[in-house]
Amino acid sequence: MTELLLQLLVPFSALLLVLVSIQKLLLKRLGARTVYALWSAVPLFFSAPLLIPLLPVTFHAEPIKRYQVGVQQLSASVSDVSTIFSVWLVGSALCAAYLVLSYLSCRAQYRRATPLNTVNIGPAYRQAEDSSGPCVSGLLAPRILLPNDFFTRFDPTQQRLILQHELTHWRRGDLHLNYLALLLLCLYWFNPLCWLAYRKYRQAQELSCDAVVTEHAGKAERIAYGHALLSSTQQPASIWWPLSHYYGDFNSMKQRIMQLQQQKGLSKTLVMTAMALVLGSTLLLQQPALAGAKDTTQLSPVMRIEPRYPVKAAKEGIAGFVQLKFDVSAEGKVSNVSVIKSSPSDIFDKEAIRALKEWQYNATGQEHKALLVQLDFELDVVPPEMERISVKAATADHG
Repeated sequence: MTELLLQLLVPFSALLLVLVSIQKLLLKRLGARTVYALWSAVPLFFSAPLLIPLLPVTFHAEPIKRYQVGVQQLSASVSDVSTIFSVWLVGSALCAAYLVLSYLSCRAQYRRATPLNTVNIGPAYRQAEDSSGPCVSGLLAPRILLPNDFFTRFDPTQQRLILQHELTHWRRGDLHLNYLALLLLCLYWFNPLCWLAYRKYRQAQELSCDAVVTEHAGKAERIAYGHALLSSTQQPASIWWPLSHYYGDFNSMKQRIMQLQQQKGLSKTLVMTAMALVLGSTLLLQQPALAGAKDTTQLSPVMRIEPRYPVKAAKEGIAGFVQLKFDVSAEGKVSNVSVIKSSPSDIFDKEAIRALKEWQYNATGQEHKALLVQLDFELDVVPPEMERISVKAATADHG
C-alpha cells in the first residue's frame, strides 16, 4: 500500500502543483465554474489505473531470489517497509479520527438546533443556538443549519439566495466530492501540498457555487448577495471546516465578492480538452509506476520481515543458510513454512521461519503451493550491485 502511494506521490504532487499554481490566473480569465471543473483531474488521475490493462504493455514481475541477512540485523525485528507503513498508518488513523469527530460534532450541533417547523422551508432546516452557519452537512440527506439571527440579519432576498447556495452544494454533490478529497487527504497526510490543494479546491468550490446561484440574478440581487457575504464574515465559524460549508474569512469573502462582478460560463470544450491531456499524461506517468503493482498473475513479495541474526552465531563468526518451503494464499499470506535444508543445522532455522511467516506477497487470487526460498545468513554482506560467482571444488581424480 505504502509502496504504491509513494510511487504515485511524484506525479500526483505535480498535478496538484499545476492546479494550485494556475487557479488564480484562470479565475480571472475563465471564471470560477471552469476552474472548479478542472479539479476533476484529481479523481481522473486515480481512475487511470482502471485503463492500464487496456494498454499494450507487458508487465514483468521479479522472480523470488535468495535474500541475505547481515549481522546488522541483530536487533532488527521489522523491515524498513513495515516501519514506514506503521508511521503512515498511524497518521492516516489520526486524520480519519479527526474527520469522524468532525462529523459527530456537526451532527450533535444540528440535533441541538431548533427545528423550523413553523416556517415553510422544510423540516431539513434548523436554527442554531448561536451564530453558527449557514452551512450544509449530511451523508444521505441534506441538513442545513441556520444562524440564530438568520431572519433578522438577512432580508428575504438574501435569505432566498443563501438557501439556494446551500442547496446548490448538495444538488451538485459537492459534499460527497469533499468526502472523496478528504479520503485522499488521509492517504497523503504527509504531503503538505495536499493540504494546500484541498484549501484551494474548497475555495474554487465556493466561488463556483456563487456563480451558479447568481447566474441569472439581477444587479440588485447580486448586491444583496454581496452584502450577505460581508455580513457573514463577522460571524465566527464554530463548525469544524472539513465536513461542512461555511462562508469563510475576510480574504475569502473579498475574493468571492470580486467574482460576483464578473459572470463567466462553463467552458465545456476547454475542460474536456484539459481532461484529455491530463488522462494521457497520467497514463504515461503511472504506467511505469504501476507496472509492478498491476501484475497480479505472478507472485512477488511486497513486504519482507528481516530475520534477526542470532547473537551467539554472530559472536562465534558462524554464517550459513536456510532453505524453506512454504505456501502463499490467494490473499498473499504465507503459511505451512518448513525447513528443507539448513547449514549449519538448527542455528538459523527458528529465526528464518519466524520472519518468513510474516512476509506478505501480492494477492494473485489463487493459492501457490510448495514455494522455495533461501535466506543467507552472512557476516559480510555482499553489496547488491556486486556480481557474485560461486566457485566449487572439482573432484580430484586419483586414478
